[in-house]
Amino acid sequence: MARYQAAGDLINRAAVSVGLNKVADPFASVDPAYVQLVELSNQLGEDLLNKYQWEILNKEYGFTTQVGDEGDYDLPLDFGYMIDQTGWQMSGPNGPYPLLGPATSQIWSYLQARKIYNVTIFAYFWQNQNKIKLFPRPIRYEVPITFRYMSNDWALTDSTPGSAGQPSLTGPGNVVLYDPLLFVRGLKLSFLQAKGFDTTKAEDDFYLTFDSVTGHDRPAPVLSATRRFWFYKFLDGDNVPQTGYGN
Repeated sequence: MARYQAAGDLINRAAVSVGLNKVADPFASVDPAYVQLVELSNQLGEDLLNKYQWEILNKEYGFTTQVGDEGDYDLPLDFGYMIDQTGWQMSGPNGPYPLLGPATSQIWSYLQARKIYNVTIFAYFWQNQNKIKLFPRPIRYEVPITFRYMSNDWALTDSTPGSAGQPSLTGPGNVVLYDPLLFVRGLKLSFLQAKGFDTTKAEDDFYLTFDSVTGHDRPAPVLSATRRFWFYKFLDGDNVPQTGYGN
């Protein structure tokens, strides 16, 4: 966790940058400025979650359908939002297949009314009321379903290995899972905006850092200007042996 910093340290860094003195525990302070900084920190954490698909918050979730159940499955407790086009039926008759959808309310109502997919091997999904709903209901097969999603646990309880995630800051020892400089500059900008001060320089600094951090958050593919493919193509394991080359 060396890359990430504790909430108390980040709030103090932002406070000093706007002319305030450090305090031992920003969360215990009764100073109105620190009360505001703590609240703005939580707002910033939620805002950053929706601004970009951060790799550290990118998770996979899976479950297996049960024959005869209702086709409604709970989403993860830390579910923020599903990453588009990552839902798959991992096996099944002649599978795997991508999940169809997401269905709109209108399409879902149509499917329910017409029952046109009662025997299909493809599944339509609809996200509703903190559940993922599949159509048709599992009738003949148990099928593993997986998808990737953004976790809303953008903080950890502390810096110890395996500490639990959480969707808000509650104490100075919580670890923020965003780039420290980005968070400090975002919090400074939020504070100046809330106070009605000039934010021109703070806004420039924040978006410059945001562009830099997001540009390095995940590796980028190397593009070739020639027609030659320098990378190895993926081979289908069903058609190509895994051993015995050269025999």
